[in-house]
Amino acid sequence: MAEASPKLKSKWKKKMRQPLPKWHTYQGNTNDCGPFCATIVANTLGDAPLVDAPMLARAMEKPAPGLGRLLPSRIKGWATFPWGVARVLRSLGFRARWRPLASIKRLEDNLDKEIISIVIVGNPLHFANRKWHGWSHYKVLYASSSEQGWAFVDPAATTSEVFSYQDAKSFKREWTQMGRNLIEVWKDEV
Repeated sequence: MAEASPKLKSKWKKKMRQPLPKWHTYQGNTNDCGPFCATIVANTLGDAPLVDAPMLARAMEKPAPGLGRLLPSRIKGWATFPWGVARVLRSLGFRARWRPLASIKRLEDNLDKEIISIVIVGNPLHFANRKWHGWSHYKVLYASSSEQGWAFVDPAATTSEVFSYQDAKSFKREWTQMGRNLIEVWKDEV
């Protein structure tokens, strides 16, 4: 958890009022961005240290009850599936849904409604010198501005940084390359 909530670098047209920066957790040198985002969100909605991110990442590697054996939440130490993040947040008592092919308008609407949005960006088909170098990354939407793009509470950002920023064009490209996947999370009925 961040010691003090850092401020965004500039003014943003829309931003979450929820204390997401306060509950930022740095993933370090792991591929655990999905479970770390789930931790940031759960701790934010509870405004308490409800979840330990490394423990959640390891727990998500185990088969979930029911269809969890057919649809795993995670591949150990490597990849997290969006339905797994939604599933674990529901198991913690929050409302969560996975939406593939979501729209930019949906992200903007979620900011207005205080619905937390976890997005996945990346370039899964990137090859260099005939070798696969694909990547993907989960982060939590925090603010938007038509001039500046998007701001995220990002588990890959260090504890002193907390935020990452992405211009509208590169975000749209990298989000679309990952199927415009969105995980929406909230406490009460929307």
